[in-house]
Amino acid sequence: MELRAVMFGGKFSGKTSLINAVFGQDLLQNQKRTAQCQKHQGNVCGRELTLVDTPGWWKHFPLSDTATFLKQELIQGVYLVNPGPHAIILAIEIDIPFTEKHRKAAEDHLGLLGGQIWKYALVVFTRSHSLRERNIEEHIEHEGEALQWLIEKCGNRYCEFDTRVPNNTSQIKQMLEMIDNIVQSNSSGYFQIEAKILEEAAKRKKIVMTNAKSRELKQLEQRKELNKDELRIALLGWVIAGKSSAGNTILNKQVFVTGQSTVNCKTAHGEVDERPVTVLDTPSWFKYFPSQFTPPWIKSEILENVRDTFISPNCILLVIPGDTSFKKEQKKVIEENMSFLGEQVWRHTIVLFTWGDILGDLGIEQHIESEGEALQWVIDKCENRYHIFNNEERENRLQVTELFQKIDEMMARNNFFVAPQEEVNTRSECGDTENNLQDIVRYVAEEWRRRDNELLKRIAKMTKCIKKAFAMHDISEPEQHKEKLKQEAESASNKSIDFPPDFKGVEKIPLELPKDIKDMLDREWSRREEAAMGRVQEMLSDLICASDTSSTTKPETHSEKQVSLTEDVLKRFSKNYEKEALTKSDPSMAFPAHCEFHNI
Repeated sequence: MELRAVMFGGKFSGKTSLINAVFGQDLLQNQKRTAQCQKHQGNVCGRELTLVDTPGWWKHFPLSDTATFLKQELIQGVYLVNPGPHAIILAIEIDIPFTEKHRKAAEDHLGLLGGQIWKYALVVFTRSHSLRERNIEEHIEHEGEALQWLIEKCGNRYCEFDTRVPNNTSQIKQMLEMIDNIVQSNSSGYFQIEAKILEEAAKRKKIVMTNAKSRELKQLEQRKELNKDELRIALLGWVIAGKSSAGNTILNKQVFVTGQSTVNCKTAHGEVDERPVTVLDTPSWFKYFPSQFTPPWIKSEILENVRDTFISPNCILLVIPGDTSFKKEQKKVIEENMSFLGEQVWRHTIVLFTWGDILGDLGIEQHIESEGEALQWVIDKCENRYHIFNNEERENRLQVTELFQKIDEMMARNNFFVAPQEEVNTRSECGDTENNLQDIVRYVAEEWRRRDNELLKRIAKMTKCIKKAFAMHDISEPEQHKEKLKQEAESASNKSIDFPPDFKGVEKIPLELPKDIKDMLDREWSRREEAAMGRVQEMLSDLICASDTSSTTKPETHSEKQVSLTEDVLKRFSKNYEKEALTKSDPSMAFPAHCEFHNI
Protein backbone atom coordinates (compact mmCIF):
# COMPACT_ATOMS: atom_id res chain seq x y z
CA MET A 1 0.00 0.00 0.00
CA GLU A 2 1.25 3.46 -0.92
CA LEU A 3 1.70 5.91 1.95
CA ARG A 4 1.21 9.65 1.58
CA ALA A 5 2.15 12.36 4.07
CA VAL A 6 2.55 16.14 4.22
CA MET A 7 5.34 17.71 6.27
CA PHE A 8 4.65 20.80 8.39
CA GLY A 9 6.71 22.72 10.93
CA GLY A 10 8.32 25.99 11.88
CA LYS A 11 11.32 27.49 10.11
CA PHE A 12 14.57 25.60 10.78
CA SER A 13 12.63 22.60 12.13
CA GLY A 14 14.42 20.18 9.80
CA LYS A 15 11.59 19.28 7.42
CA THR A 16 13.77 19.37 4.32
CA SER A 17 16.60 17.44 5.98
CA LEU A 18 14.07 14.82 7.11
CA ILE A 19 12.80 14.29 3.55
CA ASN A 20 16.35 14.01 2.23
CA ALA A 21 17.23 11.48 4.94
CA VAL A 22 14.12 9.36 4.27
CA PHE A 23 14.76 9.13 0.52
CA GLY A 24 18.52 8.85 1.00
CA GLN A 25 19.43 11.60 -1.43
CA ASP A 26 19.58 15.38 -1.66
CA LEU A 27 16.23 15.95 -3.30
CA LEU A 28 16.00 19.39 -1.71
CA GLN A 29 18.55 22.04 -0.83
CA ASN A 30 19.02 22.07 2.93
CA GLN A 31 20.46 25.59 2.99
CA LYS A 32 17.53 27.23 1.17
CA ARG A 33 14.21 28.14 2.69
CA THR A 34 11.22 26.19 1.39
CA ALA A 35 9.07 28.82 -0.32
CA GLN A 36 6.61 26.64 -2.27
CA CYS A 37 5.28 23.18 -1.57
CA GLN A 38 7.26 20.38 -3.22
CA LYS A 39 6.13 16.78 -3.72
CA HIS A 40 8.59 13.88 -3.75
CA GLN A 41 7.93 10.20 -4.38
CA GLY A 42 9.97 7.05 -4.20
CA ASN A 43 10.31 3.50 -2.93
CA VAL A 44 11.42 3.42 0.70
CA CYS A 45 11.90 0.14 2.58
CA GLY A 46 9.77 -1.62 -0.04
CA ARG A 47 6.92 0.90 0.24
CA GLU A 48 5.82 3.53 -2.25
CA LEU A 49 6.02 6.81 -0.35
CA THR A 50 4.93 10.35 -1.15
CA LEU A 51 6.13 13.24 1.01
CA VAL A 52 5.27 16.92 0.51
CA ASP A 53 7.51 19.66 1.92
CA THR A 54 5.80 22.93 2.90
CA PRO A 55 7.03 26.42 3.89
CA GLY A 56 7.79 26.85 7.58
CA TRP A 57 6.20 29.44 9.82
CA TRP A 58 7.96 31.77 12.26
CA LYS A 59 7.72 29.85 15.51
CA HIS A 60 7.36 32.94 17.71
CA PHE A 61 4.67 34.52 15.53
CA PRO A 62 0.91 34.24 15.95
CA LEU A 63 -1.08 33.11 12.92
CA SER A 64 -2.29 36.68 12.38
CA ASP A 65 1.28 37.77 11.54
CA THR A 66 1.80 35.11 8.86
CA ALA A 67 1.49 36.41 5.31
CA THR A 68 -1.68 35.33 3.52
CA PHE A 69 0.19 33.70 0.63
CA LEU A 70 2.05 31.46 3.13
CA LYS A 71 -1.23 30.37 4.71
CA GLN A 72 -2.58 29.52 1.27
CA GLU A 73 0.59 27.59 0.46
CA LEU A 74 0.11 25.41 3.57
CA ILE A 75 -3.37 24.49 2.33
CA GLN A 76 -1.92 23.84 -1.12
CA GLY A 77 0.41 21.26 0.41
CA VAL A 78 -2.50 18.99 1.26
CA TYR A 79 -4.08 19.59 -2.14
CA LEU A 80 -0.91 18.26 -3.86
CA VAL A 81 -1.48 14.78 -2.41
CA ASN A 82 -4.24 13.05 -4.33
CA PRO A 83 -6.69 11.92 -3.06
CA GLY A 84 -5.35 12.99 0.35
CA PRO A 85 -2.52 12.36 2.85
CA HIS A 86 -2.61 9.44 5.27
CA ALA A 87 -0.63 11.45 7.80
CA ILE A 88 0.22 15.02 8.72
CA ILE A 89 3.81 15.11 10.01
CA LEU A 90 4.74 17.93 12.36
CA ALA A 91 8.53 18.32 12.51
CA ILE A 92 9.94 19.69 15.77
CA GLU A 93 13.65 20.15 16.37
CA ILE A 94 14.96 18.74 19.64
CA ASP A 95 17.84 21.15 20.13
CA ILE A 96 15.61 24.23 20.57
CA PRO A 97 13.36 24.51 23.65
CA PHE A 98 9.67 24.21 22.84
CA THR A 99 7.78 27.16 24.34
CA GLU A 100 4.13 28.15 24.65
CA LYS A 101 4.58 30.48 21.67
CA HIS A 102 5.78 27.51 19.59
CA ARG A 103 2.78 25.44 20.70
CA LYS A 104 0.30 28.19 19.84
CA ALA A 105 1.90 28.76 16.43
CA ALA A 106 1.74 25.03 15.61
CA GLU A 107 -1.88 24.72 16.76
CA ASP A 108 -3.09 27.74 14.80
CA HIS A 109 -1.20 27.01 11.58
CA LEU A 110 -2.35 23.38 11.49
CA GLY A 111 -5.82 24.66 12.34
CA LEU A 112 -5.95 26.22 8.86
CA LEU A 113 -6.61 22.71 7.56
CA GLY A 114 -9.71 22.16 9.69
CA GLY A 115 -10.64 20.52 12.97
CA GLN A 116 -10.09 16.92 11.80
CA ILE A 117 -6.39 17.42 11.23
CA TRP A 118 -5.31 16.08 14.63
CA LYS A 119 -6.66 12.57 13.91
CA TYR A 120 -3.92 12.25 11.31
CA ALA A 121 -1.13 14.17 13.04
CA LEU A 122 2.23 12.69 13.98
CA VAL A 123 5.16 14.49 15.65
CA VAL A 124 8.63 13.67 14.33
CA PHE A 125 11.46 15.03 16.47
CA THR A 126 14.42 15.98 14.28
CA ARG A 127 18.10 16.22 15.24
CA SER A 128 17.65 13.37 17.71
CA HIS A 129 21.43 13.16 18.20
CA SER A 130 21.03 16.19 20.49
CA LEU A 131 19.32 13.98 23.08
CA ARG A 132 22.66 12.54 24.18
CA GLU A 133 22.01 10.51 27.36
CA ARG A 134 18.30 11.42 27.56
CA ASN A 135 15.61 9.37 25.79
CA ILE A 136 12.73 10.98 23.91
CA GLU A 137 10.22 10.39 26.73
CA GLU A 138 12.50 12.16 29.19
CA HIS A 139 12.87 15.02 26.73
CA ILE A 140 9.09 15.44 26.43
CA GLU A 141 8.74 15.38 30.22
CA HIS A 142 11.56 17.89 30.62
CA GLU A 143 10.14 20.35 28.08
CA GLY A 144 6.93 20.79 30.05
CA GLU A 145 3.27 21.48 29.40
CA ALA A 146 3.47 23.14 25.98
CA LEU A 147 5.07 20.15 24.26
CA GLN A 148 3.09 17.62 26.28
CA TRP A 149 -0.16 19.29 25.23
CA LEU A 150 0.82 19.04 21.57
CA ILE A 151 1.83 15.38 21.87
CA GLU A 152 -1.52 14.55 23.47
CA LYS A 153 -3.31 16.52 20.74
CA CYS A 154 -1.59 14.26 18.21
CA GLY A 155 -2.85 11.16 19.99
CA ASN A 156 0.53 10.52 21.66
CA ARG A 157 2.00 9.64 18.27
CA TYR A 158 5.64 10.61 17.99
CA CYS A 159 9.03 9.30 16.98
CA GLU A 160 12.58 10.62 16.72
CA PHE A 161 14.79 10.95 13.67
CA ASP A 162 18.50 11.57 13.21
CA THR A 163 18.55 13.42 9.89
CA ARG A 164 22.34 13.19 9.66
CA VAL A 165 22.11 9.51 8.77
CA PRO A 166 20.62 8.76 5.31
CA ASN A 167 19.02 5.36 4.66
CA ASN A 168 18.78 4.50 8.35
CA THR A 169 16.20 1.77 7.84
CA SER A 170 15.33 1.31 11.51
CA GLN A 171 14.18 4.89 12.07
CA ILE A 172 12.52 5.06 8.64
CA LYS A 173 10.59 1.86 9.36
CA GLN A 174 9.53 3.26 12.75
CA MET A 175 8.08 6.35 11.07
CA LEU A 176 6.32 4.28 8.38
CA GLU A 177 4.85 2.00 11.04
CA MET A 178 3.42 5.01 12.84
CA ILE A 179 1.84 6.20 9.59
CA ASP A 180 0.40 2.70 9.13
CA ASN A 181 -1.09 2.92 12.63
CA ILE A 182 -2.73 6.23 11.71
CA VAL A 183 -4.21 4.62 8.61
CA GLN A 184 -5.61 1.74 10.69
CA SER A 185 -7.00 4.03 13.37
CA ASN A 186 -8.83 5.95 10.65
CA SER A 187 -10.27 2.80 9.04
CA SER A 188 -7.84 2.90 6.10
CA GLY A 189 -8.97 6.41 5.34
CA TYR A 190 -7.00 9.53 4.57
CA PHE A 191 -7.25 13.16 5.53
CA GLN A 192 -9.63 15.18 3.39
CA ILE A 193 -9.57 18.90 3.80
CA GLU A 194 -12.99 20.44 4.24
CA ALA A 195 -14.58 21.25 0.88
CA LYS A 196 -15.39 24.79 2.02
CA ILE A 197 -11.73 25.50 2.82
CA LEU A 198 -10.61 24.21 -0.59
CA GLU A 199 -13.33 26.12 -2.44
CA GLU A 200 -12.49 29.37 -0.69
CA ALA A 201 -8.76 28.85 -1.29
CA ALA A 202 -9.28 28.06 -5.00
CA LYS A 203 -11.58 31.05 -5.46
CA ARG A 204 -9.18 33.35 -3.66
CA LYS A 205 -6.19 32.05 -5.64
CA LYS A 206 -7.97 32.66 -8.95
CA ILE A 207 -8.78 36.25 -8.01
CA VAL A 208 -5.26 36.86 -6.70
CA MET A 209 -3.60 35.46 -9.84
CA THR A 210 -5.80 37.56 -12.13
CA ASN A 211 -5.25 40.78 -10.19
CA ALA A 212 -1.54 40.06 -9.73
CA LYS A 213 -1.03 39.66 -13.49
CA SER A 214 -2.90 42.89 -14.12
CA ARG A 215 -0.79 44.77 -11.58
CA GLU A 216 2.44 43.33 -13.01
CA LEU A 217 1.52 44.39 -16.57
CA LYS A 218 0.59 47.86 -15.37
CA GLN A 219 4.01 48.29 -13.76
CA LEU A 220 5.86 46.99 -16.83
CA GLU A 221 4.20 49.71 -18.88
CA GLN A 222 5.75 52.30 -16.56
CA ARG A 223 9.36 51.18 -17.26
CA LYS A 224 11.83 53.53 -18.96
CA GLU A 225 15.54 53.44 -19.78
CA LEU A 226 18.16 54.22 -17.13
CA ASN A 227 19.90 57.56 -17.13
CA LYS A 228 23.24 58.31 -15.51
CA ASP A 229 22.23 61.15 -13.18
CA GLU A 230 23.05 60.99 -9.49
CA LEU A 231 20.59 59.09 -7.33
CA ARG A 232 19.78 60.05 -3.75
CA ILE A 233 17.72 57.45 -1.92
CA ALA A 234 16.24 57.56 1.60
CA LEU A 235 15.17 54.33 3.34
CA LEU A 236 12.16 54.44 5.70
CA GLY A 237 10.20 51.68 7.44
CA TRP A 238 9.42 49.76 10.58
CA VAL A 239 11.79 47.75 12.79
CA ILE A 240 13.35 44.56 11.38
CA ALA A 241 12.20 45.49 7.88
CA GLY A 242 15.66 45.10 6.35
CA LYS A 243 16.41 48.75 5.55
CA SER A 244 20.12 48.55 6.34
CA SER A 245 20.50 45.31 4.37
CA ALA A 246 18.69 46.91 1.44
CA GLY A 247 21.12 49.84 1.56
CA ASN A 248 24.04 47.40 1.45
CA THR A 249 22.45 45.57 -1.48
CA ILE A 250 21.99 48.81 -3.42
CA LEU A 251 25.61 49.91 -2.91
CA ASN A 252 26.93 46.34 -3.19
CA LYS A 253 29.07 46.69 -0.10
CA GLN A 254 28.78 46.39 3.68
CA VAL A 255 28.40 50.01 4.78
CA PHE A 256 25.34 49.92 7.04
CA VAL A 257 25.39 47.86 10.24
CA THR A 258 22.86 45.01 10.10
CA GLY A 259 21.56 42.83 12.89
CA GLN A 260 20.74 45.71 15.23
CA SER A 261 18.38 48.67 15.38
CA THR A 262 19.30 51.82 13.47
CA VAL A 263 19.26 54.74 15.93
CA ASN A 264 20.96 57.54 14.00
CA CYS A 265 20.67 58.45 10.34
CA LYS A 266 23.68 57.38 8.31
CA THR A 267 24.61 58.35 4.75
CA ALA A 268 26.76 56.22 2.44
CA HIS A 269 27.97 56.77 -1.11
CA GLY A 270 29.01 54.59 -4.01
CA GLU A 271 28.95 54.10 -7.76
CA VAL A 272 26.34 51.70 -9.08
CA ASP A 273 25.63 51.00 -12.75
CA GLU A 274 28.14 53.74 -13.64
CA ARG A 275 26.27 56.44 -11.73
CA PRO A 276 26.85 58.06 -8.33
CA VAL A 277 24.44 56.86 -5.65
CA THR A 278 23.84 58.17 -2.12
CA VAL A 279 21.76 56.18 0.36
CA LEU A 280 20.35 57.44 3.67
CA ASP A 281 19.48 54.84 6.34
CA THR A 282 17.08 56.05 9.03
CA PRO A 283 15.76 55.01 12.48
CA SER A 284 12.66 52.82 12.43
CA TRP A 285 9.16 53.16 13.75
CA PHE A 286 7.23 50.19 15.14
CA LYS A 287 4.99 47.81 13.20
CA TYR A 288 2.20 47.48 15.75
CA PHE A 289 2.42 50.58 17.93
CA PRO A 290 0.34 53.55 16.68
CA SER A 291 2.33 56.55 15.48
CA GLN A 292 1.92 58.44 18.78
CA PHE A 293 4.30 55.84 20.26
CA THR A 294 7.03 56.68 17.76
CA PRO A 295 9.67 58.56 19.78
CA PRO A 296 9.71 62.21 18.65
CA TRP A 297 13.49 62.19 18.20
CA ILE A 298 13.06 59.64 15.39
CA LYS A 299 10.88 62.03 13.41
CA SER A 300 13.26 64.90 14.13
CA GLU A 301 16.26 62.81 13.05
CA ILE A 302 14.62 61.77 9.78
CA LEU A 303 13.29 65.23 8.92
CA GLU A 304 16.56 66.96 9.74
CA ASN A 305 18.61 64.61 7.56
CA VAL A 306 16.16 64.52 4.67
CA ARG A 307 15.72 68.28 4.68
CA ASP A 308 19.12 69.68 5.66
CA THR A 309 21.86 67.06 5.41
CA PHE A 310 20.67 65.01 2.47
CA ILE A 311 19.92 67.78 -0.09
CA SER A 312 16.51 66.38 -1.10
CA PRO A 313 16.26 62.71 -2.09
CA ASN A 314 15.14 61.61 -5.53
CA CYS A 315 13.34 58.68 -4.00
CA ILE A 316 11.88 57.50 -0.71
CA LEU A 317 12.03 53.70 -0.39
CA LEU A 318 9.33 52.55 2.03
CA VAL A 319 10.73 49.20 3.18
CA ILE A 320 8.19 46.48 4.08
CA PRO A 321 9.02 42.81 4.79
CA GLY A 322 7.42 40.54 2.20
CA ASP A 323 7.11 37.55 4.52
CA THR A 324 4.57 38.82 7.03
CA SER A 325 0.97 39.95 7.17
CA PHE A 326 -0.15 43.51 6.46
CA LYS A 327 -3.37 44.59 8.16
CA LYS A 328 -5.31 47.81 8.67
CA GLU A 329 -3.21 48.60 11.73
CA GLN A 330 -0.01 48.53 9.62
CA LYS A 331 -1.64 50.75 6.99
CA LYS A 332 -2.55 53.28 9.68
CA VAL A 333 0.92 53.12 11.28
CA ILE A 334 2.62 53.80 7.94
CA GLU A 335 0.19 56.51 6.89
CA GLU A 336 0.59 58.40 10.16
CA ASN A 337 4.37 58.00 10.36
CA MET A 338 4.78 59.22 6.79
CA SER A 339 2.48 62.20 7.33
CA PHE A 340 5.13 64.37 9.02
CA LEU A 341 6.92 64.49 5.66
CA GLY A 342 3.85 65.99 4.00
CA GLU A 343 1.28 64.63 1.55
CA GLN A 344 3.61 65.08 -1.41
CA VAL A 345 5.95 62.38 -0.05
CA TRP A 346 3.81 59.68 -1.71
CA ARG A 347 4.61 61.08 -5.17
CA HIS A 348 8.27 60.24 -4.52
CA THR A 349 7.85 56.90 -2.72
CA ILE A 350 8.41 53.35 -3.94
CA VAL A 351 7.51 50.37 -1.74
CA LEU A 352 10.52 48.07 -1.41
CA PHE A 353 9.63 44.57 -0.23
CA THR A 354 12.42 42.65 1.49
CA TRP A 355 12.85 38.99 2.51
CA GLY A 356 12.28 38.07 -1.12
CA ASP A 357 13.87 34.66 -0.55
CA ILE A 358 10.75 33.68 1.42
CA LEU A 359 8.59 34.04 -1.70
CA GLY A 360 10.62 31.67 -3.86
CA ASP A 361 9.05 31.62 -7.34
CA LEU A 362 5.92 33.39 -6.15
CA GLY A 363 5.47 36.84 -7.70
CA ILE A 364 5.31 39.76 -5.29
CA GLU A 365 2.06 40.76 -6.99
CA GLN A 366 0.43 37.64 -5.59
CA HIS A 367 1.48 38.70 -2.09
CA ILE A 368 0.08 42.20 -2.66
CA GLU A 369 -3.24 40.89 -3.90
CA SER A 370 -3.59 38.13 -1.30
CA GLU A 371 -2.99 40.49 1.63
CA GLY A 372 -5.95 42.61 0.58
CA GLU A 373 -7.02 46.25 0.74
CA ALA A 374 -4.63 47.55 3.41
CA LEU A 375 -1.45 46.73 1.49
CA GLN A 376 -3.04 47.58 -1.85
CA TRP A 377 -3.89 51.05 -0.47
CA VAL A 378 -0.19 51.70 0.23
CA ILE A 379 0.82 50.46 -3.23
CA ASP A 380 -1.84 52.56 -4.92
CA LYS A 381 -0.84 55.58 -2.80
CA CYS A 382 2.62 55.15 -4.39
CA GLU A 383 0.98 55.03 -7.85
CA ASN A 384 1.66 51.30 -8.22
CA ARG A 385 5.40 51.67 -7.65
CA TYR A 386 6.92 48.68 -5.85
CA HIS A 387 9.93 46.40 -6.03
CA ILE A 388 11.30 43.36 -4.22
CA PHE A 389 14.79 42.59 -2.91
CA ASN A 390 16.41 39.37 -1.86
CA ASN A 391 19.11 40.76 0.42
CA GLU A 392 20.56 37.26 0.75
CA GLU A 393 21.69 37.53 -2.89
CA ARG A 394 23.52 40.85 -2.97
CA GLU A 395 25.45 39.61 -6.00
CA ASN A 396 22.18 39.65 -8.00
CA ARG A 397 22.66 43.12 -9.49
CA LEU A 398 19.66 42.80 -11.80
CA GLN A 399 17.34 43.50 -8.87
CA VAL A 400 19.16 46.80 -8.27
CA THR A 401 19.18 47.76 -11.95
CA GLU A 402 15.42 47.17 -12.15
CA LEU A 403 14.89 49.30 -9.03
CA PHE A 404 16.85 52.15 -10.63
CA GLN A 405 14.65 51.88 -13.72
CA LYS A 406 11.59 52.40 -11.56
CA ILE A 407 13.19 55.32 -9.74
CA ASP A 408 14.12 56.96 -13.07
CA GLU A 409 10.58 56.62 -14.34
CA MET A 410 9.27 58.26 -11.16
CA MET A 411 11.89 61.04 -11.38
CA ALA A 412 10.87 61.81 -14.96
CA ARG A 413 7.46 62.83 -13.67
CA ASN A 414 8.14 64.10 -10.15
CA ASN A 415 11.73 65.44 -10.09
CA PHE A 416 12.88 65.27 -6.43
CA PHE A 417 11.28 65.38 -2.98
CA VAL A 418 11.32 68.58 -0.94
CA ALA A 419 10.76 68.01 2.79
CA PRO A 420 8.49 70.40 4.74
CA GLN A 421 10.23 73.22 6.55
CA GLU A 422 8.26 73.06 9.81
CA GLU A 423 10.01 71.70 12.86
CA VAL A 424 8.64 68.55 14.45
CA ASN A 425 7.36 69.23 17.93
CA THR A 426 9.37 66.86 20.09
CA ARG A 427 8.25 68.27 23.41
CA SER A 428 4.86 67.87 24.94
CA GLU A 429 3.02 70.95 26.05
CA CYS A 430 -0.20 69.19 26.92
CA GLY A 431 -1.65 68.00 30.17
CA ASP A 432 -1.22 64.93 32.31
CA THR A 433 -2.60 62.51 29.68
CA GLU A 434 -0.02 63.60 27.11
CA ASN A 435 2.72 63.56 29.72
CA ASN A 436 1.79 59.99 30.63
CA LEU A 437 1.86 59.00 26.96
CA GLN A 438 5.35 60.43 26.56
CA ASP A 439 6.46 58.53 29.65
CA ILE A 440 5.18 55.31 28.07
CA VAL A 441 6.93 56.14 24.79
CA ARG A 442 10.22 56.65 26.60
CA TYR A 443 9.71 53.55 28.71
CA VAL A 444 8.96 51.33 25.68
CA ALA A 445 11.95 52.70 23.79
CA GLU A 446 14.23 52.07 26.77
CA GLU A 447 12.97 48.50 27.13
CA TRP A 448 13.63 47.87 23.45
CA ARG A 449 17.12 49.33 23.84
CA ARG A 450 17.77 47.14 26.86
CA ARG A 451 16.63 43.94 25.12
CA ASP A 452 18.54 44.85 21.99
CA ASN A 453 21.79 45.48 23.83
CA GLU A 454 21.51 42.18 25.68
CA LEU A 455 20.72 40.34 22.45
CA LEU A 456 23.72 41.86 20.71
CA LYS A 457 25.99 40.76 23.56
CA ARG A 458 24.68 37.20 23.30
CA ILE A 459 25.21 37.15 19.53
CA ALA A 460 28.74 38.48 20.00
CA LYS A 461 29.41 35.61 22.41
CA MET A 462 27.88 33.20 19.91
CA THR A 463 30.10 34.24 17.03
CA LYS A 464 33.15 33.90 19.28
CA CYS A 465 31.94 30.45 20.33
CA ILE A 466 31.65 29.37 16.70
CA LYS A 467 35.21 30.36 15.88
CA LYS A 468 36.49 28.79 19.09
CA ALA A 469 34.56 25.58 18.49
CA PHE A 470 36.00 25.20 15.00
CA ALA A 471 39.48 25.49 16.48
CA MET A 472 38.78 23.14 19.44
CA HIS A 473 37.30 20.42 17.23
CA ASP A 474 40.05 20.73 14.61
CA ILE A 475 37.68 21.66 11.79
CA SER A 476 38.90 24.24 9.31
CA GLU A 477 36.79 27.37 9.06
CA PRO A 478 35.71 27.56 5.38
CA GLU A 479 37.31 30.48 3.54
CA GLN A 480 34.08 31.46 1.76
CA HIS A 481 32.31 31.90 5.11
CA LYS A 482 34.99 33.74 7.04
CA GLU A 483 33.80 37.11 5.80
CA LYS A 484 30.19 36.32 6.74
CA LEU A 485 31.25 35.34 10.25
CA LYS A 486 33.44 38.44 10.51
CA GLN A 487 30.55 40.72 9.51
CA GLU A 488 28.24 39.09 12.05
CA ALA A 489 30.83 39.49 14.79
CA GLU A 490 31.45 43.13 13.92
CA SER A 491 27.72 43.83 13.89
CA ALA A 492 27.12 42.13 17.21
CA SER A 493 30.15 43.64 18.94
CA ASN A 494 29.34 47.13 17.69
CA LYS A 495 28.82 49.68 20.44
CA SER A 496 25.61 49.34 22.40
CA ILE A 497 22.42 50.82 21.05
CA ASP A 498 21.97 54.22 22.67
CA PHE A 499 19.44 57.01 22.46
CA PRO A 500 19.76 60.80 22.60
CA PRO A 501 20.77 62.18 26.04
CA ASP A 502 17.36 63.71 26.71
CA PHE A 503 15.73 60.31 26.15
CA LYS A 504 17.49 58.46 28.99
CA GLY A 505 16.86 57.89 32.62
CA VAL A 506 13.43 56.36 32.07
CA GLU A 507 14.17 53.38 34.31
CA LYS A 508 13.63 55.75 37.20
CA ILE A 509 10.00 56.36 36.23
CA PRO A 510 7.71 54.25 38.45
CA LEU A 511 5.26 53.38 35.64
CA GLU A 512 2.90 50.42 35.33
CA LEU A 513 2.36 49.70 31.63
CA PRO A 514 -1.14 48.75 30.41
CA LYS A 515 -1.52 45.16 29.23
CA ASP A 516 -2.14 46.14 25.60
CA ILE A 517 1.15 48.06 25.55
CA LYS A 518 3.01 45.06 26.97
CA ASP A 519 1.42 42.78 24.37
CA MET A 520 2.34 45.09 21.49
CA LEU A 521 5.92 45.32 22.70
CA ASP A 522 6.19 41.53 22.89
CA ARG A 523 4.80 41.23 19.34
CA GLU A 524 7.35 43.74 18.11
CA TRP A 525 10.17 41.94 19.86
CA SER A 526 9.16 38.48 18.62
CA ARG A 527 10.26 39.27 15.09
CA ARG A 528 13.55 40.76 16.27
CA GLU A 529 14.20 37.70 18.42
CA GLU A 530 13.21 35.19 15.77
CA ALA A 531 15.16 36.89 12.99
CA ALA A 532 18.33 37.09 15.10
CA MET A 533 18.10 33.47 16.22
CA GLY A 534 17.36 32.28 12.71
CA ARG A 535 20.28 34.22 11.26
CA VAL A 536 22.74 32.67 13.69
CA GLN A 537 21.31 29.19 13.08
CA GLU A 538 21.65 29.64 9.32
CA MET A 539 25.18 30.93 9.68
CA LEU A 540 26.25 27.95 11.76
CA SER A 541 24.50 25.53 9.43
CA ASP A 542 26.25 27.07 6.41
CA LEU A 543 29.62 26.83 8.15
CA ILE A 544 29.14 23.20 9.15
CA CYS A 545 27.97 22.27 5.66
CA ALA A 546 30.86 24.06 3.98
CA SER A 547 33.43 22.64 6.38
CA ASP A 548 32.30 19.14 5.43
CA THR A 549 33.31 19.68 1.80
CA SER A 550 36.61 21.34 2.65
CA SER A 551 37.82 18.94 5.31
CA THR A 552 41.01 16.92 4.88
CA THR A 553 40.19 14.52 7.71
CA LYS A 554 38.71 11.06 7.27
CA PRO A 555 34.96 11.22 6.49
CA GLU A 556 33.83 9.24 9.51
CA THR A 557 36.11 11.19 11.84
CA HIS A 558 34.96 14.50 10.42
CA SER A 559 31.30 13.49 10.73
CA GLU A 560 31.81 12.85 14.42
CA LYS A 561 33.52 16.23 14.78
CA GLN A 562 30.61 17.90 13.03
CA VAL A 563 28.16 16.42 15.49
CA SER A 564 30.32 17.45 18.43
CA LEU A 565 30.70 20.95 17.01
CA THR A 566 26.99 21.41 16.46
CA GLU A 567 26.11 20.18 19.94
CA ASP A 568 28.90 22.17 21.57
CA VAL A 569 27.84 25.49 20.06
CA LEU A 570 24.27 25.56 18.75
CA LYS A 571 22.59 23.64 21.54
CA ARG A 572 24.24 25.56 24.36
CA PHE A 573 23.57 28.88 22.67
CA SER A 574 19.96 28.15 21.77
CA LYS A 575 19.14 26.87 25.24
CA ASN A 576 20.74 29.92 26.79
CA TYR A 577 19.10 32.23 24.27
CA GLU A 578 15.59 30.98 24.98
CA LYS A 579 16.17 31.10 28.71
CA GLU A 580 17.47 34.64 28.52
CA ALA A 581 14.67 35.75 26.19
CA LEU A 582 11.97 34.46 28.50
CA THR A 583 13.65 36.01 31.53
CA LYS A 584 14.13 39.40 29.91
CA SER A 585 10.49 39.48 28.67
CA ASP A 586 9.12 39.32 32.20
CA PRO A 587 5.40 40.24 32.12
CA SER A 588 5.87 42.52 35.10
CA MET A 589 7.92 44.83 32.85
CA ALA A 590 9.98 45.87 35.84
CA PHE A 591 13.08 46.82 33.89
CA PRO A 592 16.34 46.47 35.80
CA ALA A 593 19.19 48.84 35.03
CA HIS A 594 21.66 45.94 34.82
CA CYS A 595 21.06 42.25 34.08
CA GLU A 596 23.09 39.14 34.75
CA PHE A 597 24.04 36.75 31.95
CA HIS A 598 24.50 33.01 31.93
CA ASN A 599 27.84 31.97 30.53
CA ILE A 600 27.75 30.32 27.16
